[in-house]
Amino acid sequence: MPAIGDANADDPGRPRADFVLGDRDGTTCEPEFTALVADTVRRLGYTAAINDPYKGVEIVKRHGRPAERRHSLQIELNRRLYMDETTLEPNAHYAQMTADLEGLLAAVAAFVRQRCP
Repeated sequence: MPAIGDANADDPGRPRADFVLGDRDGTTCEPEFTALVADTVRRLGYTAAINDPYKGVEIVKRHGRPAERRHSLQIELNRRLYMDETTLEPNAHYAQMTADLEGLLAAVAAFVRQRCP
């Protein structure tokens, strides 16, 4: 996602968090899962916002059914973390972001293994 909301966004001119997690106000996945992702990225040194400015749209709405053990979370990454927004070229932080995303995926996998033995 762009680093700053543009004129047509719900948050025009406002800088955005590093990660925006959208669970449609807790309706598309367990709150514990959203919290795990938020806590993990915060421990990695990033900021995280939940449902602000993005709550998650059609994909998470369509597929997220926590009562059926089908959880769906939209994860938006701030472009400035890994690219130059003008040239769209990877920036100096690209390699670190790659490593941190691998760490996030490992935490998600551990969570799933624990919940679904």
